[in-house]
Amino acid sequence: MLLLKKISTKKILILILLLTAFLRLYRLDFPKNYVFDEVYHAFTAKEYLQNHKVAWEWWNAPPPGVAYEWTHPPLAKEIMAASMFLLKTQDVWAYRLPGVILGVLSVYLVYLLGLKLLKNKTASLFASFLFSLDGLNFVQSRTGMNDIYFVTFMLASLLLMLNKRFVISSIFLGLAISSKWAAVYTYLIFIPLLLYMKEYKKIFFFFVIPPIVYFITYIPFFLSGHTFDQFIQLQKQMWWYHTNLKASHNYSSRWWSWPLNLYPVWYFVEYQKENMANIFASGNPALFWLGSGALILTAWEAFKKRAVNLVIILLGFLAFWLPWSASPRIMFLYHFSPSVAFLTLALGYQLGQLTDDKKGGQLALTLILLTILGFAFIFPFITGIFLPKNYINLFFMSNLTKNPFQ
Repeated sequence: MLLLKKISTKKILILILLLTAFLRLYRLDFPKNYVFDEVYHAFTAKEYLQNHKVAWEWWNAPPPGVAYEWTHPPLAKEIMAASMFLLKTQDVWAYRLPGVILGVLSVYLVYLLGLKLLKNKTASLFASFLFSLDGLNFVQSRTGMNDIYFVTFMLASLLLMLNKRFVISSIFLGLAISSKWAAVYTYLIFIPLLLYMKEYKKIFFFFVIPPIVYFITYIPFFLSGHTFDQFIQLQKQMWWYHTNLKASHNYSSRWWSWPLNLYPVWYFVEYQKENMANIFASGNPALFWLGSGALILTAWEAFKKRAVNLVIILLGFLAFWLPWSASPRIMFLYHFSPSVAFLTLALGYQLGQLTDDKKGGQLALTLILLTILGFAFIFPFITGIFLPKNYINLFFMSNLTKNPFQ
């Protein structure tokens, strides 16, 4: 911990962000084909780019091996399309790049949220560094899907809310909801917070501006020749899809298992003679388990001290986790992505408190090193690095799941 005192906070933060960017850009163009739900999101972004009207229409049959992604709002796909347009290429790295940028930004936002809520630079640095080592958001930021868009816009909206920038906060909330409907759970944080702050009139912004932003993201839908009635019908189709989906999947999981990282989601595999490359949407096992313990300690402290700042962290974690317990649809570990940001804030807070004395500082350092080792262990499995087939079994043992390749 002595090293942290010798190096300025700004320099450490820059190092964290540079490392975050480097690791997320590393082999971004691998694999060169669609990964997991990129067959929906990235494919549809390419269709948007070519102004294909059918990409918006739920009744059309897609080409073999891909599908039109109309079950989520369009913003993430529109940003991917814009990236390919500006970069003048449809290569995989072009539609994945915006996710990388937002992934780096989300790490910075966790630091700023830490400063706002914890009033402690060391704890904030811990939280942002730990979040950068989260394998789940790492994979989502390198994959052409919509989760990292929703997570980043939501974190920005919360930070702006805490800074009482209500109009801009509501705009970013609109961007989050326009990326993924799950962002509506943000209201479970904002409404209690606004009532506590006695900003009763400001609630109006959050029920008026986000729907306007949401509607604006559908302008390309209307420009391609669709009507307002079709817009309404599309929203109904989206609702029916998410509330009536009865599909099953080998890598689906229940909400209660997510903090334990028991069921990573298999995104990609490629075989060689003796080696395999895999990409799993997986949390960092050390981070998830330590973070779960930190949340329990933080909950106790929040109750004991009546600490509003800690309550906000807990509320953020629970708001994006507990609602899934009532969801009728199939669920996956990546639905836990937004809660991880608050898990790392809780863990950063607890580690920051340990640095108050020498022995505590040594323990904090040990736990951080354990998290680094956890990330190093899963790194080949979240970036598709070829490994001996026998080594792959260790990954499944660490997550208490069965190896399907045996």
